[in-house]
Amino acid sequence: MINKFPRTTNRRRRGDEDRMGSMMSNMDDNRKEVRRENKQVRKLKKLRSLESKGNTGTNRYNKLKEKVYNPFPDETTSRRKAIKSFKKGYEKVGKVKSGEYDREKREFYYSKENKRVELLPSDDADRPITKGVKKRNLGKNFK
Repeated sequence: MINKFPRTTNRRRRGDEDRMGSMMSNMDDNRKEVRRENKQVRKLKKLRSLESKGNTGTNRYNKLKEKVYNPFPDETTSRRKAIKSFKKGYEKVGKVKSGEYDREKREFYYSKENKRVELLPSDDADRPITKGVKKRNLGKNFK
């Protein structure tokens, strides 16, 4: 028997493929979640091995502990607040409109340890030393 309506079978096949596509995307989401959990487990394992060796006073241990117990640290908000308050000080004096803020912000950087904007150290020729400072924390990249 010959199918009089061949398009209907094609339409049915396409529907199944679409359903499989959505199921595959759900499986991908589950895989991502499992990977994230596995990463946390590995970090916790490393943390416990450092504790057993007695290396609890190191910076590596402290950073790892923060990541394990706080997987989503909110450091970005404090950086933004520090830069905003730095700019607000210039706005009070009226140096933003004159362009002085844009010229002087190159001499500053965001300090992650102190969580505030600080003056860059300089050498004998009064050139700022940017070694060890990430580019996004330099003053010329402030928004």
